[in-house]
Formats: sequence, C-alpha cells, structure tokens
Amino acid sequence: MKRLILFELLVLFLATTFESDSPPGWYQQSIPIGNKLITDIQFLDSLNGWVVTDWGPAFDTGYVFKTSDGGNNWNFQYRFHGSFTAIQMTSNDTGYITGSTGSGKVWKTTNGGTNWNIQFNFGANPIWDLAFVSSNTGWVCSDDPISGGIFKTTNGGLNWQTQLGASFSIKKIFFINNDTGWAGSNEANGKIYITTNGGTNWSQRFNFFTPISNLFFINYNTGFVSGNFVPNSIRITTNGGFNWDSTSNSQGGIDIYFVNSLIGYNCANFSIVQKTTNGGISWFRQTVPNGFYSSIHFPDTSNGWSGGTILIHTTDGGGPPVGITKISSEIPINYKLFQNFPNPFNPETNIKYQIVKGKYVKLIVFDVTGKEIAVLVNEEQRAGTYQAAWNAEGVSSGIYFYSLIIDGKLIDTKKMILIK
Repeated sequence: MKRLILFELLVLFLATTFESDSPPGWYQQSIPIGNKLITDIQFLDSLNGWVVTDWGPAFDTGYVFKTSDGGNNWNFQYRFHGSFTAIQMTSNDTGYITGSTGSGKVWKTTNGGTNWNIQFNFGANPIWDLAFVSSNTGWVCSDDPISGGIFKTTNGGLNWQTQLGASFSIKKIFFINNDTGWAGSNEANGKIYITTNGGTNWSQRFNFFTPISNLFFINYNTGFVSGNFVPNSIRITTNGGFNWDSTSNSQGGIDIYFVNSLIGYNCANFSIVQKTTNGGISWFRQTVPNGFYSSIHFPDTSNGWSGGTILIHTTDGGGPPVGITKISSEIPINYKLFQNFPNPFNPETNIKYQIVKGKYVKLIVFDVTGKEIAVLVNEEQRAGTYQAAWNAEGVSSGIYFYSLIIDGKLIDTKKMILIK
C-alpha cells in the first residue's frame, strides 16, 4: 500500500512539475523562413499543423511547413516559384493547397505533406480560396476577370466543373456541408451568393456595396462577413444572409474563425487579434506581439495560431481583453460602478468597477439613442476591483453612457462626455 501511495504521489508530482510552461496569452513562434508572409494556417489538433507563405519579398518562392509539436519546430515540406494562398487538410494524410501567380493551381498531398503534387492548373491568376467538405469533394475560386470563377471537384481534384463564371469576381467561399455554401465577391459592389444544391445553382443573397474581405458561417442561419464597413468591420446575419447587422467593436476581419457557436476570433493588420465569446455580437482585442496578421486558426478553445508577418501562438485562448486590469483581489462589500476618469476625455478614459463574487460581467458603452457602441467587458470574472479602458478614437464627440451588468442584472449606469 505504501508503495502504491508513493507511486501515485510521484505521478502527481511529475504531472504538476513538467506541465506546459507556455507563457500566458499570445507569444511568438518562428518558421524556418522568416521573411515570408504567412497566408494561411491549419491545425488538426494541438500538435499537428501546417502553414503556407507567399513568395515575397523577392517574388521568388512560396513555402509549406509542417509541425508535429504545436509549432515549437517546423519542418520544410514543399516550395514553389509563386505564392500559396490557402491550405486545407481533410485528414492527417489528405490535403489541398491553392495559389500561384501567373497561373492558378491546386496542389494535393495523400501522405500528410511529405509529397505535394500539382493536381490541376486552372490558368486563373491566382486561385484565392478553397472549401472541401470531404477528401474528394471541394470548391476553389478565383477573381481573375478572364478565367476565374467557382470550380467544383467530386473526385479529389482530378476534374473540375465551372459553376460561376469570371464575371462574378469571387474571392472567398465557405461551405458547411455538401449542399450549402456561400461565396463573396471582390468587386466594388461586394455581393454574397448562396447555393443549397452543391453549387449547381447560385443566387445573390445580399449586396454590401463594398469588397468582401472574408466570410465564415457557423450554420445555415448564422454567419459573418468582413469588409470596409464603418465603424465596425464585421457584419452578422442570423437569417441566412437576408439581413446583416453591425457587430460591436469589431476591427479588422482579414480572417475570421469560430471554434464553436460562441467563441470566435478575427485578425487584421496593425497588431489586431480580436475574440468574441457571445457568438460574434461583440468583440474585444487581445494583447499580441507587433505584426500584421492575415490568418488565424483554433483546433480547440485553448490552442490557436495567427500568422502574417510573424507567427504567434496561444494555449489559453489568447488571454484577457486589452485594457482590463484587476486592481485588487480584496472582496468588496457590494457591487459598484465608478465614474469614469478622466471625464470629459479625448480619446481614452478608464472605468472602474467592483464585484462581490465570481459572476458573468458585461460593461457596455452606448450613445444617447441607446445604440450599443462598444462592449468593454464580456466574461466571467472573480471577486475584486477592476478597471477597463475605452479608446474612443473614431467615435464622434458627444454624451455617452456605460452600464455594468452582472449575470444579466443591471447594476448601474453612468454618463460620460467625449470632447474632440
């Protein structure tokens, strides 16, 4: 019995002593070629993943790298005189890459990337995106004005059928199953198209009147698009794309990825990675190393990677929102919302609040009409005193209000003045 107890204690000691020493939040990792822009990322789990790059800065070679230890080490797999734009692995063995410059191509592997072979040459310039629902059935798209369009394969890329022509200027596609998918156009009058029969027929669902940067759908009803929308860059639909609403505090959206129906991420240039925990209704920024980010992927709610000019990784979902600081862990005697300071302000102010015990906390800013302007806090927090910062750059001068909501119950609302 003593030996058994000693063995169990030893196992417990080893488990707690040698657990992951990854730093909190987002931190930088490295790929062997450091001067390339990472254009896409995919991880099948917390260990096995791939990245592809463009051919800059000398316009010579794009690369494919694979990791089997969570991004700590990357192995070279393939290179080509051109840029890769997207990658999707449908299993540990089978996957596809799109891209190239001058002539759009699709590459395929059937051995986990040990070998990549050109599967098809479209002649388009280039192939921008892909969406596979199985190892054999998938779509690719190009906005090339002469030979672009949407193309479908049902035999693993050996043959392709044109479904939408070059005049539609399609740059992004997304499918949730064999039948239902969406496409976004890159023209000035950016449009969303939908199919419900595997691409045999496509119909226009909405016109945004601005180029579409990216799109992602959780299910048939709920989806997201990003573009040059003001003031928030991501729009949400809850009825299959017939209507679209602004989201709160969204910035960027060069790439959008949802882990589940509630938790999602988007990334953009100028060191922007954002997270949502309420299904995309509101977004908050996370602290990341300086860089431009054009791709993001999470195989689970904890492990994620984002890439662009650099590659970054998180093992805790990216950490807390930017601008939220726990001032004290001492348990207050009551819930309280303090007056912001400075007030009036331009363009940043701080809002302090205190909570008695662990609860779900929301801190919302809205204008005099009641329109939601920003969600500063939207998470579960432990007892203590906190401070949240609001940067109102891009918001007009005027009177604004902020409310503290605990577990769905309004605690208090206060007024503040923005003067520019």
